[in-house]
Amino acid sequence: MLPAILPLFPLPQVVLFPETFLPVRIFEPRYQEMTVDVLNSHHHLVLTLMRENPEPGSLGESAPIFDIGCLAEVVRAEPLTGGRWNLLLQGKDTVRVLQEVPGKPYRQARTEVLPFDASVLWPGPHRRRLMESLEAYAASEGIEAQLKELLDLPLEDVGRLNTLAMALDFEPTERQFLLEARDLPTLADRMLQLLDFALGGRSIQGL
Repeated sequence: MLPAILPLFPLPQVVLFPETFLPVRIFEPRYQEMTVDVLNSHHHLVLTLMRENPEPGSLGESAPIFDIGCLAEVVRAEPLTGGRWNLLLQGKDTVRVLQEVPGKPYRQARTEVLPFDASVLWPGPHRRRLMESLEAYAASEGIEAQLKELLDLPLEDVGRLNTLAMALDFEPTERQFLLEARDLPTLADRMLQLLDFALGGRSIQGL
């Protein structure tokens, strides 16, 4: 069982989803300490998106964050010189940050898991509409082969959509919009909105 207080790892421009993987390099001293603490205990941390990039010369010590993030497990850790690390994180659950807790050089917080309802039916016509938009988007980007590889992965619907959310060229705030969906039809609908928005923008630029 995980402790009530977990390390908080805010990053600019990065959103992690459950059932997906993210490589990160740890180089800043307080996060080196966080990594050692995590590896010596429960192997989990909470990754959140910063609401804005840190000021120049700052490392985001107090940068505001989105309160919805992803619980991640360190599934691989490679030590480097100078106390640095290469980590591979696997997303586990979407969580809400309830309260940041002082006491460590790195940020930490109390969180709660936000259940994802995968039992809500995803209507067939809606599924086909999303596939059509994905194919149009892939054609516009020249990534048809990469999309086929992703769609052929042996994943359930939620894992497949989360993998697409990580892989496609969405803005960080757009990924955050996807992460905050709490059931399968909502996640699919939000991805469809983003794809249609992207395709609409490409059409306008091509006029």
